[in-house]
Amino acid sequence: MRKKRARVGVNQTEQHYALLAALSNDLALPLLQIKTNLETWQPANLSKDQLVQNAEKINLSVDNGLQLIEAYRQVIKAGEDLSQDYQPVAIGAVLNDVAHQLSPYAQKYDAKLQVDVQGRLTPVLAHQPSLFIAMQVLTSSLIRASASQAHKKEQLVILGAHRGEANLISTGVFSNVQGISDRALRTARSLMGKARQPMPNLPAGAASGVLIADMLCSAMWQPLRAAVHGGMHGLVTVVPGSKQLQLI
Repeated sequence: MRKKRARVGVNQTEQHYALLAALSNDLALPLLQIKTNLETWQPANLSKDQLVQNAEKINLSVDNGLQLIEAYRQVIKAGEDLSQDYQPVAIGAVLNDVAHQLSPYAQKYDAKLQVDVQGRLTPVLAHQPSLFIAMQVLTSSLIRASASQAHKKEQLVILGAHRGEANLISTGVFSNVQGISDRALRTARSLMGKARQPMPNLPAGAASGVLIADMLCSAMWQPLRAAVHGGMHGLVTVVPGSKQLQLI
């Protein structure tokens, strides 16, 4: 029993180191962007609109970096036994909170967030902070990925949840991002910490966000997997419904 626990601990440590290596690569980009913007920032030669635009770019780079750092901190906490902190959570409320928080962020990328939750869903049994941050970092990652692949029209990102068999509920994020599949996700897990871009179809930072969300979901119940919702591709996790409460 002790050997099994020790082996699990070693595996978790290796995963954390690999994720930290991937995260350090992705955090270097927003810092470099800030540095470049500051070096080329000469207020005397810029109009008011250009100054505002540069300030927005710097602020966006800061937001991207802080989101990844906060999500990684939650991964470290999730390495502990959080099962005693599981509670019935209304998944619709979580997704609405994420969408509300990220709406200003999405607007900066010309993206629109939409929540699509099946009616009368049973609350899920989960660690609420981990579930919230997993959906938050997954959503922001797909927002950035949508913007990098996008056409000029506004991009739609859907936060969805629906009931499956055996009282299981699937919840995740969907967009028009190309190249998201179970195979791509498996490859990214194996390349985590070894390759600068474990998911080549996603921009820097977005891949780490997906992998962080994947680890948070794995620590609770199941890792992310590819799924389709309303004709849009995305990533979901499956969580059990709580038998303690039922939404009316």
